[in-house]
Amino acid sequence: MSPSLKKTLRRAGLVFAIALLSIVIFVSIIEYNGRRLDKESRSYADAAIVAITSHWNEKDLIARASPQLLATMKDPAAVQSTMGMLGSLGALKKYKGSRGEARIDFGGPHGYTLTALYVARADFSAGPAQITIALIKVDGAWKILSFFVTQHFFPGSWETKPEQRPKI
Repeated sequence: MSPSLKKTLRRAGLVFAIALLSIVIFVSIIEYNGRRLDKESRSYADAAIVAITSHWNEKDLIARASPQLLATMKDPAAVQSTMGMLGSLGALKKYKGSRGEARIDFGGPHGYTLTALYVARADFSAGPAQITIALIKVDGAWKILSFFVTQHFFPGSWETKPEQRPKI
């Protein structure tokens, strides 16, 4: 083997090793931050859901709304009416927690966007319901991107299949 070929192979091996090490470091950082973001966003989602569903007051939702959600809530009377209809579920009797995860989406104006999607179960005076909440991190704070409540009339009918979950 010629010395120039050895030198080329050595350089190629070094470049490959550096690339592989960079990928391992990148994946480790994403994994570590992902777990932290899951915990932080789930905590926010659970607290927000309980605060909003405890009194069905539109102020509780508006205070936690993202700029994107606020842009869709231009008619205060419609928001009040919606919260009034949701209020027909009655008092929150038992919150059963949420399931979901945070995501790091690369691209966009800031290089990446942090979002989260959670589905929670709760029992109200009028029966069980499922709450789906999407979050986005804005200026270092989690905010609500969307908030959906579905009342379930039949036992066991509330389970959301993965293909039925809303996309964020």
